[in-house]
Amino acid sequence: MTNNKKTALHSPEKQLTLEDKLFLVKTKKDTVSHIKVNSKMCKHCASKMCLIVCPAKTYEERKGVIEANYENCLECGSCRVICTDGAIEWENPRGGFGVTFING
Repeated sequence: MTNNKKTALHSPEKQLTLEDKLFLVKTKKDTVSHIKVNSKMCKHCASKMCLIVCPAKTYEERKGVIEANYENCLECGSCRVICTDGAIEWENPRGGFGVTFING
């Protein structure tokens, strides 16, 4: 990170964008996913709101199948709330893995 970027992010006058805020999130990646998507249940979902609500764009639709890129997850829980069909199983990442928020 350059000093200019670091200074700009900590400036009280600057309104942080979502991208700026995501830049402050650090993660320790696990080799095991903490998210499981039941693709059979997803096929019946008309809205596919998980594709829209996730701020980290963790969910993608490929060839009609919803996939989770668990490495992107911010652990906010939005997907669990929005999926009314219960097609998304989400657990906290294993100890020592997952998100670390900086400055907040």
